[in-house]
Amino acid sequence: MSKDCRLSRNYRQTIYGSKDAVFELLCPERETEWLNGWSYKMIYSESGLAEKGCVFKTKNDFGSYQWVMTRYDHLEYVIQFVKFIPGEMIVIIDIGLSECDRQTTYCDITYTYTAIEDAYIEKMHNENTQDIFNGHMKLWEDSLNYYLQTGQLLK
Repeated sequence: MSKDCRLSRNYRQTIYGSKDAVFELLCPERETEWLNGWSYKMIYSESGLAEKGCVFKTKNDFGSYQWVMTRYDHLEYVIQFVKFIPGEMIVIIDIGLSECDRQTTYCDITYTYTAIEDAYIEKMHNENTQDIFNGHMKLWEDSLNYYLQTGQLLK
């Protein structure tokens, strides 16, 4: 494998809500409330919500994925997911929240992609350019902000 098998993307969202309000929404179950098209199946969670060790899967037009929540720290406002794209890639998603002011939260997101076969390196780079990544993060940011303002799903 070459060094090209790894790719990282970063984005800072500005969310108009408290850290606590935002943190609670970063959950596979709660995400159904604010992200249009989000669908998942819980495999394991003691609480039924986000927690360390939570396992779930998703399926969309791009494929089927398995997820593990490897960190869920409400005291530090840090979450980490590992997303498995069978046979192709592993994606580590790190999310950290910091307070801008009492009602504004910075959400710093890093996606670290690793192609597990040389055959997927080019695909990984082509499908995850900075512009494409920024577009996904902006949609997520807009969706969260809309939900926090209106209590409704952005369509």
